[in-house]
Amino acid sequence: MEALRTYFGNGMLFHAVSAFLMFVAAMALGWIAKRLLSTLGRRIAAKTASDLDDILLEIVLDRIKWIAVVAGVYLATEQLSRAADAADLTAQQWLGYAQGVIFVCFVAVVTVLFIRIADTSVKYFMERHARRTSSKLNEAILPLLNRLITILIVLISVITILHHFGQDVSSLVVSLGVGSLAIALAAQETIANMIGGFVIMTDRPFRVGDRIKLPTGEIGDVQEIGIRSTRVLDFDNNLMVFPNAELIKGKIVNYSYPSEHIRVFVELSVPYGTDIDRVRAIILNIAGEHPDVLKSPPSSVSVVGFGESSLNLLLNARTGDYRKKFPIETTLREQIYKTFLQEKIPIALPERVVHLTSPLNVTP
Repeated sequence: MEALRTYFGNGMLFHAVSAFLMFVAAMALGWIAKRLLSTLGRRIAAKTASDLDDILLEIVLDRIKWIAVVAGVYLATEQLSRAADAADLTAQQWLGYAQGVIFVCFVAVVTVLFIRIADTSVKYFMERHARRTSSKLNEAILPLLNRLITILIVLISVITILHHFGQDVSSLVVSLGVGSLAIALAAQETIANMIGGFVIMTDRPFRVGDRIKLPTGEIGDVQEIGIRSTRVLDFDNNLMVFPNAELIKGKIVNYSYPSEHIRVFVELSVPYGTDIDRVRAIILNIAGEHPDVLKSPPSSVSVVGFGESSLNLLLNARTGDYRKKFPIETTLREQIYKTFLQEKIPIALPERVVHLTSPLNVTP
């Protein structure tokens, strides 16, 4: 640099040549870094057991050129700004504008790079966790994590830009804190639902595709778990939307977890005096012949109560798919009814005994 100053002097030509050389040097450093990462970096990454470093390396390689260009232009304009005469306020002003724009572009390029790296890393680790545990946690929590990380990186970038232009970041942070408090007070219900969504995604009382019974009594299949609400499709093909804050406070029955096995039961009544052992054998035979009724645990028929005019029985069986519960129960009822008709076993009906007495002799 001193040799250039000696040769060109300390005038505009010296600063212009210095700016050009800085730009060329930045481009050269970028080209060298890209060549080293393309050759040596890929060889090192190929020797590791993880694929994450290979993916991140490709992301960085795609953006080295742009980082080098923006950095070179910024250094060149900074050098040119030194050549502007102190009295030439217009030149200094335009060079200041150019430096500001270039700095924003540089921060934007780096921000996009970090967002891509964070998004790829989170997705990679979530998918690896899902493969190890055979779970679908990434489907629910991955979008939320990506949004939070993106907001955090963008916020850091904005603070960096404001600090570069001489803005008081501490006052901005205080303003954001006061504004956040006001927003939190005004949107308590929305924030509660968002926290509820995060709790559902992490605690996982149910997952997408599970069949659940809601606190209000409705039964349906979970279609989507969002940040604010959960969508459930009922048996009438109607989509029900429930706030997450209500779901985490109420009692939920999950028919799909930890197993898809579910109990199948059929209630029936027979008249008093019916041969219970014969009825039990007939019902168990019907249940055992059904293809969707499990053999283990074995089905059972129990006497569950004495009615006014009937003996109340209950068939307990198991099936391996909760989706088949209703069709199985319907089929068993029909087969039991048809078999009872063939075997001359009556179904209990309400009976009333009426006693007639002579009226009292009343003398006038």
